[in-house]
Amino acid sequence: LADNGKALHLVRVRSRDGQPFGYYDSWTAGLAKPVGKRDFLKSTRLEIFRKQGLRITHVTQTISAVAATGELATHLQTEPGAPLISLVRQSFETRKKQEQLVDYLQVYYHPDRFQYQMDLKMDEVN
Repeated sequence: LADNGKALHLVRVRSRDGQPFGYYDSWTAGLAKPVGKRDFLKSTRLEIFRKQGLRITHVTQTISAVAATGELATHLQTEPGAPLISLVRQSFETRKKQEQLVDYLQVYYHPDRFQYQMDLKMDEVN
């Protein structure tokens, strides 16, 4: 961030059928205007990014296993020390031919309530 830069800090717990499955902690820079709680009730983070003019051009992700801290265990209704799936996602936007980090997301998933699936399509080789 620039010295006068601002970032949106968002923490939320996502649930399905009354069971918490993920604890999300994110920091997002480069938003054109303020975003409120109501915005996230109607739209996903990616939809909000697009509406705000952010154009993600590169994403890195790291997935690993971690032990639940007391705070995470409380939010995810598990025991301290229980295994969790950790996902760190860094999203970049290209500005003036340089990549700039615009979003940092750290998610902790309850492994009994979450499944990570990827569907990758490759370009044809000529």
